[in-house]
Amino acid sequence: MTHILLVDDEPEVLNALTRILRKDYQITSYNCASEALEAIKNNLNTDEQFDLIISDIRMPHMDGIELLSHINKIAPQMSRVLLSGYADMELCQSAIPNKIAQIILSKPWDNFEIKTVINLLLELAHLKQENLLLKNTQSSTL
Repeated sequence: MTHILLVDDEPEVLNALTRILRKDYQITSYNCASEALEAIKNNLNTDEQFDLIISDIRMPHMDGIELLSHINKIAPQMSRVLLSGYADMELCQSAIPNKIAQIILSKPWDNFEIKTVINLLLELAHLKQENLLLKNTQSSTL
């Protein structure tokens, strides 16, 4: 089952996202970015590794940009979504061209939109993985 990591310092947001997604995905949530980063490091190359992260942008101690930047370095295959409840477009705009996040969603979100985005990102990740396997197979046969 696909494993999604949710990170937000607001328990209500974590509860709402979990309710929306738990039927279709395995959900793990943290209200602290540094704890989430530790969990990612601990789960790398295991059956429990995360496929996708949805992180709030504004959190104490470590913001979503910093968290996703770390993840991009240690687990670049993980799909990354920023969730913003503020008018932080200047801050958010750098995240996409710098490959920190693939998409930015705003709070409050539309349930259909968030599910659609997740499905598309997971499908894209799957296609990239298949493409890499095909390339490796072709390289080894040449």
